[in-house]
Order: sequence, then structure tokens, then C-alpha cells
Amino acid sequence: MIELPKNQEYQGSRSRQCSTALYFIFSTLTFSHGPIIKSPLSKIVVVVWCFVVLILVQSYTASLSSILTAKRLRPLMTDLHQLRSSGDFVGYQDDSFVRSFLVNHNFSESRLRNYTTKEEYAAALRMGSKNGGVSAIIDEIPYLTSFLSDRRYENDFRMLGSIYKTPGFGFAFCLGSPLVHNLSTAIPHLAGGDEGSRIERKWFGSASPPMGPSMVPDMGSTPLTFQSFSGLFIITVSISTLMLLISIMRSIHAKCTGLTKAKDESRLLQNTMGGDPSPVPQ
Repeated sequence: MIELPKNQEYQGSRSRQCSTALYFIFSTLTFSHGPIIKSPLSKIVVVVWCFVVLILVQSYTASLSSILTAKRLRPLMTDLHQLRSSGDFVGYQDDSFVRSFLVNHNFSESRLRNYTTKEEYAAALRMGSKNGGVSAIIDEIPYLTSFLSDRRYENDFRMLGSIYKTPGFGFAFCLGSPLVHNLSTAIPHLAGGDEGSRIERKWFGSASPPMGPSMVPDMGSTPLTFQSFSGLFIITVSISTLMLLISIMRSIHAKCTGLTKAKDESRLLQNTMGGDPSPVPQ
């Protein structure tokens, strides 16, 4: 609309004007503007719009990358029920009571694989269940913490899902031993204080806390919507409207000035004709 009065590329039939304008709008998305603009007001509008387009394109590109990355990082299994239903292979530590724990939870013994070292854990998880590995490792938390605290694996694996309690370990003493009361009192005190955490970090290292289903990254929680860029659109519309109003005011001013000049020239011509009459022949 700003270019229409003076730029011939935007003139013509209504259909040609609309097609040229739409082509120019969409060409700015790839920053390959077709028709030439001449008015300084139009250039201001285009500069602001290109800035907005740059932010939109970069934001949606980053959002798409995050969605694709989150899908790759999203764990397929988060609890024992899903593991059992999937039929995938599951790993456990060799000579551990975890095998009987899994069997008691209706896991098929043919789907269980035992491993001994951290390297075997990592190799099996990387291969996956379909390539000779496993989909998950079930083990006691101290051993998993020791595995995940290793710098070679801390960025590749996470401790997932629910924590399942087992009867655990116990200490056996002779009947009537005074150590029973002392040890029973010391263990809860040690576990609930800072000393227990310090001992655990010393011998098993530290790892990220278990990530349950509610902690799995959800890209749908913060989507990009029109409201996310409302400020940019308000600025763009305001500047475009202001430039259009200035263009209309300049056009009106130019027409008024032209009419005033035409009237002045007409009066001057009439005065000239009245002051120098033509001779009348005798």
C-alpha cells in the first residue's frame, strides 16, 4: 500500500497487486526479496519484519531440535511392568539376589542376562535388547550409583523408574549379644545423618538422583504459541501502521499542495490575461 502510488512493480490490476504483495511477503521468509522497494517508509517496515522473521525462524528451529533430541533421550521403559510387557532382555549383576527378585516378579528366565563389570553393563546397554544387549539393568542402588558416578558413563545413562524395596541385608549375632542393641541404634542414626552420606560418597561415588516417569522431559509443557511472540507482533503492527499513516498523510498533503498550486497558477493566468488585453481591430 505504501509502494502503490509511486512504484510501478506494485501497480496494475487487483490480482497482480495481491500476487506481488503476497510473493514479497513470503520471499522475506528466506530473505530473498523479489520486487524492489523504493519508499524509505517501506524499507523501515521490511527491516522490522525481517528482524521478526529471523527470531521466528530461529526459535522454531531450536524448538524442533529440542523436540527431536528429547524424543531420543526419552527412556522407553520406566518401571518393571513395562519391562515385563515388552519382552526385552533385562540385565542384572552376576551372583546377585536380583535374579530371584526378577523371577518372583514374573520375568522369564530366558530374558535375563547376567553381567559382572561396569564395562559389560555399558556395552549391553549401548547394544540394546535387539542387538544382543539389554534394555535395562536392574541392580541395587549402591552398585548403580557406583556405575553412574564413573566419568565414562555419567552422561550416557540415568537411573530410572520406581525404587523397589527388598528385605535387604542383616547382621547376625549370638543370642543375648550386647551388640544387637547398639548396632540397631547406630544404623538408623548413621543412615539419617551426614556421616552416612559421606561414607556412601566415599565408597560408591555420587550420581544423579533417580528419574521417575514424572521427571521425564516433556516438550509439550512449554510450546511455542502466538502468545510467545505477541510483543514482536505488536511492535511490527504498530510500526507498519505508523508508516502507512505517514504515507497516507504525505499523499494527502501532496494532493492538497498540488491543488493549491493549480489554483494559484489559474489565478495568475487570469490576472495576466486581464492586465494585457488583446487589441480590437477597427
